[in-house]
Amino acid sequence: MFALIIPIYPIHYDYIYKLLEIFKKNNIYIDLYLVFSDDDDYNFFLKKDEIKKIIIPNTNTGNIVTYKKFFALDSLKDDKKYDYFIVCDAEITIIPENFNQTNILDKINKIYENKFIYAGEIKDNNDTFSNDVKNITKTSCCLVAVDDSLEIITKNYSLYFWWSELPVYKREHLTPFFNIVKYDSINWFHFDHLIYLSYLILNENFKIVNLTPLINHNWSLECYNTTDINNLYILKALNYSFSFLTESFYNNHIDFFKNERTFLLYHLDRK
Repeated sequence: MFALIIPIYPIHYDYIYKLLEIFKKNNIYIDLYLVFSDDDDYNFFLKKDEIKKIIIPNTNTGNIVTYKKFFALDSLKDDKKYDYFIVCDAEITIIPENFNQTNILDKINKIYENKFIYAGEIKDNNDTFSNDVKNITKTSCCLVAVDDSLEIITKNYSLYFWWSELPVYKREHLTPFFNIVKYDSINWFHFDHLIYLSYLILNENFKIVNLTPLINHNWSLECYNTTDINNLYILKALNYSFSFLTESFYNNHIDFFKNERTFLLYHLDRK
């Protein structure tokens, strides 16, 4: 069984209200944990009976989104009711016909069987943007690695893999993960799932697949879109799950993605 974890604040409540309406309309029952900043934010939320709440303690953190996600995972790591946690942002919707335990667990299990992490090369333009992206990878990797192993594997942190794949965590990994990862002093450059994927590389034999020479794409698969359906078949041959896409990408190849049983659309705020 899996649960869905979403850090939330009031400006994004409407996304969750709409999501809950879709769940209700389609008789979808799922444990949805919303992570609130404080009691005031929780009290302001209107549909309390349809969600499970986690409220973080008062804390000063340089990255409240990652802190919320890690605090929730840390709080739930011993709950054996769950095998996995999907941890994403509030700006999402679902494909109702594919959003079921059987399909989702099948895709998640294949992610952990394949052990692939899909990455793209960041162009070395030596500008603020490319340097910041490399710093995200370096800072996140260094929260896990005690040597230069991830620096070598990521080609001096130039391979970027944030949100290339469904952001899912395996519950049985969380105790050893949090024995290594201390998140009380994280900063903006600490990206939660990138940190966890770094852990999987070092401890669970996951391997990075460099997509740049394969589909000519210099980035992670976050917000990936293409009109070239041949690139989709290249990804399919690499066992990519197509679980988690942007709405525009989904609509560009809707028949293909229906066949691939895509179930989650994200970044609804980025039209």
